[in-house]
Amino acid sequence: MAGNIESAHSTVVKIDTSAPITQASTTGTAGSNGWYLSAVQVSLTASDHNQSGLANTYYSVDGGATQTYGSSLSINSEGLHQVNFWSVDMLGNTESQQSVTVKIDFTGSTVQSSTAGTTAANNFFRSAVQVTLTTADNLSGVASVYYRIDGGATNTYTSAFIVSGDGIHSVEYWSTDVAGNSGASYNIPVRIDMTGPVTQATLSGTLGTNGWYRSTAKVTLVSTDNFNGVSATYYTIDGGSTKTYSQTFNVSSNGTHTITYWSTDGITNVEPVKTLSVKVDTNKPEVTTTITPNSVLERSDPITVTVSGHVTDTVSSFQPGSASFSVVDEYGVAQPSGPVVLLSNGNYIFNLTLPATKNSGDRSHNYTITVTGSDQAGNTNSDSATLRIN
Repeated sequence: MAGNIESAHSTVVKIDTSAPITQASTTGTAGSNGWYLSAVQVSLTASDHNQSGLANTYYSVDGGATQTYGSSLSINSEGLHQVNFWSVDMLGNTESQQSVTVKIDFTGSTVQSSTAGTTAANNFFRSAVQVTLTTADNLSGVASVYYRIDGGATNTYTSAFIVSGDGIHSVEYWSTDVAGNSGASYNIPVRIDMTGPVTQATLSGTLGTNGWYRSTAKVTLVSTDNFNGVSATYYTIDGGSTKTYSQTFNVSSNGTHTITYWSTDGITNVEPVKTLSVKVDTNKPEVTTTITPNSVLERSDPITVTVSGHVTDTVSSFQPGSASFSVVDEYGVAQPSGPVVLLSNGNYIFNLTLPATKNSGDRSHNYTITVTGSDQAGNTNSDSATLRIN
């Protein structure tokens, strides 16, 4: 029996219910803690594992308009940026929205300084100075603050620090942020002058002994200051009125005088008061000489006489051990000489033995006995008495 034979047919049914998968990658100058220090390129790579194929990839930046992805996109501005992205395949399967956060910070933090201390003119301080640093960062935040003084070791700033010592100090400071940016370096001068000038006194004149001047003493004051210059120099004589020094001045009256002197600088630092002792003695000491007896008759035996008197001085006092005597007669014959011992009050007394003869035909033979003494300043004076052999 003949039958009809029908040909067999097959149908392929394609089913795609899965959405594509999109991955994001970022490139740029990487900093620290997930931050970038430059503009960032965002690349989106989508794949569809089924047959319908990828239709489009979409994205938005910071909640803005949806855009169709074509090639990598660039984010150039600082801040925290959110990129949302997803893909759709040919059957309309839509991927769940994904997001990536892009952190960009290419500006370092800023540092401001403030100083505290005893202020003075010319931008100087007259005390140690406290330096306080204040930092700010708009994005990633401040990580660390550093400083160094006068080019020394680098210190991590934790609290206000002290700069001390006279001089013009250099304080350098800077900071880093969390992203790894190093902020600008700042430098401020800290000027400290806590010390007054230095004044030196010199004396001139006719210098005697034991520090005494045997003439008017001239006093010269020379002042120097390292930073703010000498404003004025002052002095007093024996506690008298204060005078402003302008030129060398004289101390002429006899006696021991006390000069006080000091200077101030341009920011009113005052030098500690100094003193100078000035000793002036322009007078000769008083010397007296008396011979007992002062007149004797000629005889063959020598005559012993007593020589007495004093060496006194009302200013510097007499110089012990400085007195001496000498004897000169009218014939030019060498006679005794030697030291004279002075008592504590300046008086002296000693015996002297001399020939009591005279030349034939002379009416007399005269001896001149001279005593010489000195004061502490080196002034000398003499007095003489005559012994007459009749």
